Amino acid sequence: MTNLPPQSADWQALNPVLERCYQGRPQGISGTFQGTVLTIAKLLNGDVRMEKDGYEVSTNATKNEWIICMPGTRTQHFSDDAEIYSIHFALGTPQNGAEWTGKPIICTPTHTHAENALSQLINCPVLQDLPQAQRLNLRALNVPLNDYLELKKYSFSLLQWALTFSRQSGMHYEVPRIQDTRVRTSHRNLASLEIYKEFDRNTFAAGVGLTAGQLDRLWRKELKTTPSRYRDRQRLTYACEQLRQHEIPIKIIAAELGFRHISQFSNWFNARHGESPRSYRKRPSTD
Repeated sequence: MTNLPPQSADWQALNPVLERCYQGRPQGISGTFQGTVLTIAKLLNGDVRMEKDGYEVSTNATKNEWIICMPGTRTQHFSDDAEIYSIHFALGTPQNGAEWTGKPIICTPTHTHAENALSQLINCPVLQDLPQAQRLNLRALNVPLNDYLELKKYSFSLLQWALTFSRQSGMHYEVPRIQDTRVRTSHRNLASLEIYKEFDRNTFAAGVGLTAGQLDRLWRKELKTTPSRYRDRQRLTYACEQLRQHEIPIKIIAAELGFRHISQFSNWFNARHGESPRSYRKRPSTD
């Protein structure tokens, strides 16, 4: 893949959330796990092998490398003596259609900027006062505004490093380069469509002067998906993000997504994620 310069886009709606900043034993030692966040990890002890979408990486603590993994299912095997730094970012929906492409998982050598950013983040006073168990889920963190802004500053610095160096290694998070104006327009419209609004493929395609079948074919050619599948993925991402906020009742999440009954939402979620919403909410997110 040619490493083209980053494409300019409107990123005002991007709202990265630091969900985890943890040091200790990996939460998922061995197995295959679902993930909906950007994962940044560094081994402090032991070794690990990870595989995602046909790509495999392995490293150990003596190499002083970082692992960056885009959202999605992955398989991982940590040694019994493994200890790590684990940082999770939920990037939300930037409403510009940004997508993950390229290598789904990478190992990258450490860098002074990265080490400084990590040190500033883990030594941030608001995190220093938290036990490690609470650092596994930072979404419900209640702190004074100045502390929150300081945490944002340091977490953004680490995220900027991760996205910069992942791009250099062939992992990209950017708006797709779309040639057909009808695909570009419809993609932008769907990316910015509020999650609670109904989606009808025929009406949507008519908005750019095409039938649903015609637009599906154009989307497959340029984006390797269809508007319906794209919308379904948007809804699943939103459901996962809301379920990780334990204070939000599941029935509210189901209603926001247009389900009249929790059972309908549960069946839909299970068919796509392989577990029920309650099961997803109860289990700890993995490293």
